[in-house]
Amino acid sequence: MWRKSAPSLLLVLALGAAASLAAQTPRADARGRLEAPEAAGRPADVVTERDNEELVKAIEHKIRCTCGCNLDVFTCRTTDFTCTTSPAMHRMVLARLDSGMTQQQVLASFQAQYGEMIFMAPPKHGFNWAAYLMPYVGLAVGLGLLGTVARRLFRATPKTDAGVAAPGVAPDAASPEELEKLKRALEKFEA
Repeated sequence: MWRKSAPSLLLVLALGAAASLAAQTPRADARGRLEAPEAAGRPADVVTERDNEELVKAIEHKIRCTCGCNLDVFTCRTTDFTCTTSPAMHRMVLARLDSGMTQQQVLASFQAQYGEMIFMAPPKHGFNWAAYLMPYVGLAVGLGLLGTVARRLFRATPKTDAGVAAPGVAPDAASPEELEKLKRALEKFEA
């Protein structure tokens, strides 16, 4: 009796193991996105109302995630579910706010811990003003150079009384001998 049911029993066990394994393996939809992001690396954190407070968002938009993604902490933690750095930084922000720190104090504590590179934009003090002013200075210098070149180009062309350049009129810098030499050279080509 066991001989007849043994292959059936093995088949049932194999199918059960395959179904169990398939349930544990993360699956992707038609576009390649995981159906369950928590299965890809870490369980999803429970999102509370505190996580999306405007003060928390404002602080997290100002500090850079240190995982190397070059995003701010809020964007990294809400879009990259495999990053473990941004949730840790988010917990640090919440802990510092819970300890009674203000927004400026939280930002100053991150600056003390990581340096000025933690900010998404450099603070507006000291030499950092150059980062804010240099684009405008460069634009002004470029426009000044463009205006100077354009003015020189339009001044170099002789004008008639109507303000239009006269055709075939040589500039005043040519001497009569040079004009005569030019006429003789042109006559050679016309003949």
